[in-house]
Amino acid sequence: MRERDREELVLLQEQLARMRGMLGAYSALFFRQITIWGVVSLLILALSGLSSGAPIGFLLTFVVPFAFLEAGYTFYYTVFARRHAEFIERSINARFGRTVLPAHLLESAYFYPPDAPKLSFLSFARLSGYGSVMTIGYTVAAALLWGAGLDEGLAQVAAGGLDPALLWAALIWTLGVTVYLLWHFLAKRDEKRLLAQLKASYPDALRSRSSARRSR
Repeated sequence: MRERDREELVLLQEQLARMRGMLGAYSALFFRQITIWGVVSLLILALSGLSSGAPIGFLLTFVVPFAFLEAGYTFYYTVFARRHAEFIERSINARFGRTVLPAHLLESAYFYPPDAPKLSFLSFARLSGYGSVMTIGYTVAAALLWGAGLDEGLAQVAAGGLDPALLWAALIWTLGVTVYLLWHFLAKRDEKRLLAQLKASYPDALRSRSSARRSR
């Protein structure tokens, strides 16, 4: 191997370590945020039960959608790190002419295929997978919390303790966040731009699959 090739390989290894570190950090942050917002929502619900007049529980109609929006933003970075790491590994594999770094293949087999349509961790190619089931579970729990907040809001509006405009604001906010998240993850506009740039930046990665097949 020429000296220049060795230097490029070292740079790729360093970049791969950076992307793997980024993936681990944002994955941990993703689940930590969900836990924190879950605790916050339960505290709001508990305070609502202790309060006799203030519409504290109604805050859930704003908090729950924001929690999903923030979690989606964090997951946004895990997608970037995983796809970037995939192309670096494929590029390194192409240089060796065989699969010496199979992590991206193992992730696809164990978690979900990266190219398949997804909503955050819910993969339509693997609905029975643990990530999909957990995402559905989180969504059901969030819907129950949001429904509890809406129920209190309706009761407060009926009692004259809450401006109906706030109820409409909560509905518009929730619908806006929901539509945006669906559009972002299903249209995959950012991910498509990322993939186009990755293919341009790592052209040898596109040959790694055929090389891996020949080596087997």
